[in-house]
Amino acid sequence: MLTVQQAVRANATLADVAERAWASRRLLQRVAVHLPPGLRDLVQAGPLEEGTWCVLAANPSVAAKVRQLVPVLLAAARNAGAPVQELRVRVAGRSRV
Repeated sequence: MLTVQQAVRANATLADVAERAWASRRLLQRVAVHLPPGLRDLVQAGPLEEGTWCVLAANPSVAAKVRQLVPVLLAAARNAGAPVQELRVRVAGRSRV
C-alpha cells in the first residue's frame, strides 16, 4: 500500500499542486518578517499560480491590514526570487461568488 506522500509523488498533477503549496508556504515564511508580529500567526499561504499569489487572512480586520502592506510584501516576494506580479488577500473560509 502506498503512503500519501508516495501517491502524491506518483501523480504528476498532485505533485504539481503539492509543489506549489510548498512554494507558497516557503514564500510566506520569507516575507512574514514584514508583517506585524501580532498578525503573523493570522495569515496563511494560499494559492500560488501563474504570477499571482494569494494569502489568507484569519478575519476581515487582518485582511484590511495585510492589504495595506501589499506593496511591501510584493517587493519582498520579488526580492526573494518569486515570480509574483500580483498579491491578493482573501479572508480564510469565505467563498466568493
